Amino acid sequence: METKIFGDKKITIRKLLPNDINHPEKFQKFINSLIAEDAMILKITKKNRKDEIEWLKKKLSGIRKKQNICLVAESENKIIAQSSINLGRERNNHIGGFGISVAQSYRGIGLGKYLMKTIIRMAKTDLKPSPQIIELSVYEGNKPAIALYKKMNFKVVAKIPNSAQYKGKLITRIIMHLKV
Repeated sequence: METKIFGDKKITIRKLLPNDINHPEKFQKFINSLIAEDAMILKITKKNRKDEIEWLKKKLSGIRKKQNICLVAESENKIIAQSSINLGRERNNHIGGFGISVAQSYRGIGLGKYLMKTIIRMAKTDLKPSPQIIELSVYEGNKPAIALYKKMNFKVVAKIPNSAQYKGKLITRIIMHLKV
């Protein structure tokens, strides 16, 4: 666990912990704030306490098995960002699926970049087997995220038209890879 200053905000960054299962409401508030914002994430349905407990159980199980890692960022006792890498299964176990979400008021201050660098570095040692490729999916209209991913040396490997719905329209999903 470490505490850093981003802009004028004091943020604690840590691994997801077994004790987090006792505080699912913190995770529920975070994801539901992104859903309410209509952020460019996969989820569109508000989550309840039970949903978050199941999500936490699944993440913690994967962490124990060295199949995923998860970082949480907190400020003022609220979760304000989360990032994870999940290993693919069987023939795809050389690929780590990357995800990141940052609360609206914490974007653009370097937190996302810091979380990405940290979790990719952790993936090399904490996941078994160590991933050879980190893969992410991003919606074409998410220009700030795409710019960050390119800055982090991710390369576009595919564009899948009409593969997601956002604000009543079908949009393109971009698949990006980083060789590690």
